[in-house]
Amino acid sequence: WAWLAPWRYWHSQEQCDRERAYALVASFGIDTLAPFALRADKSYFFSEDEQAFLAYKVVAGVAVVSGDPVGPKESVHALLTRFLAFARERDWRIAVLGAGDQYLEVYREFGLRALYHGDEAVVHTREFSLDGRAIRKVRQSVARLEREGYRAEVLYVRDADDDLRADLQDIFEQWRGDAPTKGFTMELDTLFRLQGDDAVFVIGRNPDGVPEGFLHFVVARPAHALSLSSMPRRAETPNGFNEWLVVTTIEWAKALGFERVSMNFAPFAAILAPDPDETPAAVDRLKRRALGSLKGHGFQLENLLVFNRKFFPHWERRYVVFERPVDLPRVGLAGLAAEGY
Repeated sequence: WAWLAPWRYWHSQEQCDRERAYALVASFGIDTLAPFALRADKSYFFSEDEQAFLAYKVVAGVAVVSGDPVGPKESVHALLTRFLAFARERDWRIAVLGAGDQYLEVYREFGLRALYHGDEAVVHTREFSLDGRAIRKVRQSVARLEREGYRAEVLYVRDADDDLRADLQDIFEQWRGDAPTKGFTMELDTLFRLQGDDAVFVIGRNPDGVPEGFLHFVVARPAHALSLSSMPRRAETPNGFNEWLVVTTIEWAKALGFERVSMNFAPFAAILAPDPDETPAAVDRLKRRALGSLKGHGFQLENLLVFNRKFFPHWERRYVVFERPVDLPRVGLAGLAAEGY
């Protein structure tokens, strides 16, 4: 029955629910993933006191939760109690994608398990520098593009006029092509989902002043952080274009008091790039070969890892939280579907 039941469940968002979720993210969104809960394709579930919520989507009988709950810790425990009862009444399994360290013990109190999923690359702006041999390739890319007349512009979404918005949307649609938008846990569903000063565009213009690509960040203000949502660009942009925009972002963020820039999530980073001083176990070697076989099938796991490592980030572990080991195949399938694969 679980497999034959409707593939997806979605509870329509009321305007008051969206406003309540937005207010909680603005006040308690200390996780860099919190703003991505505001996508329109997620259902919201609130604690009884409405001081905490989680965002989720049901696929194949699995309630796929996007990141950790948002709200004060004392309300989160009651929220999870209520949500687990709600899910079990409907015979849904539970999975949390992109869970951080802060609530792992709370999940375990409810009998849930955590499995390593990957690492989020987070650049600490005060520590970042273009000095030194190790980062020379990034430094060279920045110098080359500026020498060729490329110019970077950073602005909040509120400052983008209609013409610029149309240009950015055109770049995004060319970059995406016919593929669906991916990134349930760490990407917005549209460029202009967040308005005002809740999102930032870092735009790269060619010598003629025409936008060639951009980075789209959400602002996680309680976390004093920016989180990368997408980095669309035209096919003809020069090598090093995205690296140049990342450096521009970090310098801008530091000047405005943002302490961290999240460069998004690198799935299975600890497996794809193990500690060189340790001999990997046989099972980890097997996992690495299996992950390598996904190349060419829409998965850019290693490419994303290599890109993130250029900026010497701190690596923060992320987990999949689930109920029973026997659920993992179903959870994996539901998670891939939710993420757009």
